[in-house]
Amino acid sequence: METTKQFEIGPIRPPSEADSLLLRITRNCPWNKCKFCTIYKDQQFKARTVEDIKADIDQVAQYRENVADSKSEGLYKLPEEQLQRYLYIMQWMEAGEESVFLQDADTMVLTYDKLHEILSYLRKKLPNIKRVTTYARVNSLNKFTVEQLKELKEAGLDRIHAGYESGSDEVLKFINKGYSKAAEIEAGQKVKASGIELSIYYMPGVGGRDLSEKNAKETADVINRVNPDFVRIRTFVPKKGSELYNDVQSGQFAQCTDKEKALELKKLIEHIDGADGEMLSDHIINLFEDVKGNMNTDKEKMLSVFTEFENFSQNEQRRYQMARRLGLIRTFSHVPLLSNQQNKTISEYLGKLDTDAAYEDFLLMLLRRYI
Repeated sequence: METTKQFEIGPIRPPSEADSLLLRITRNCPWNKCKFCTIYKDQQFKARTVEDIKADIDQVAQYRENVADSKSEGLYKLPEEQLQRYLYIMQWMEAGEESVFLQDADTMVLTYDKLHEILSYLRKKLPNIKRVTTYARVNSLNKFTVEQLKELKEAGLDRIHAGYESGSDEVLKFINKGYSKAAEIEAGQKVKASGIELSIYYMPGVGGRDLSEKNAKETADVINRVNPDFVRIRTFVPKKGSELYNDVQSGQFAQCTDKEKALELKKLIEHIDGADGEMLSDHIINLFEDVKGNMNTDKEKMLSVFTEFENFSQNEQRRYQMARRLGLIRTFSHVPLLSNQQNKTISEYLGKLDTDAAYEDFLLMLLRRYI
């Protein structure tokens, strides 16, 4: 087996792409100025060449062929890095070879011609894949016409993940997203008109207490006007090293409590009217994992989760929050399944946290483990 330069894999992907092959199209983020983000901090953006990307695709195809044809004798004698790549392809094959995720933060920053060439080549060399997805920024999407997006869909692009975070112009300006609510609506409507699936992200709490209501209502308005296929919830947690974390520490940013962030999501759902995509709470940083379903037909079911929580006593609410933030439970139904030792641990923590501020700080400390 030849020892060649290994194909690249970037740092992140959505949880929904856990079984996807990761193919790096660009390195880092072309914007890299969002106040809440540290993923690409101090990293320079660079678009990879089409030739390098094709070479990566060729390597994946060759690795796949070697594994599929049982030509992998001597596999475990390979250098460590090359062995890991073979094992990575084997994992992907065992998962069904169904999806590929294009990295890093904004593949759609590339030109139409380059994207079309990459997608066409990918589909040609790996014909078994059923879905190709990518991250994209709103401004990058808006440089394409609907017809161009339709052609990219035909070339093989099935889904776009876009980090809207908020639909409020005030919040977007505050967190320095670099675009407006109107731009979000334009981009979303273009993607939907093209037939490409659209998955947007909403961040409860990112506007703080002062802008919490606007964050919910204005984002609901964007959802109503775009009707994305998916709305994914990513509760705001101030990450050390980010500008927003520094604002929290200096007292310039009044954070929502853990409960207030959850109730901001409730307000968002209450104001959604006519959208019929799926809402997904597919990350451990969200307080309620079971707030999920069709935004039209399952709206009342999702709202009932908040009602049940609000009907708890304060002690019951805090015990649930603590168990969830410790990673012990996923839903209310799991609370009775906690062991005696787990309940004792929760009681001990709550007993030591004798002020509201200490309690909230402890929850944030637990949450930072997951971001």
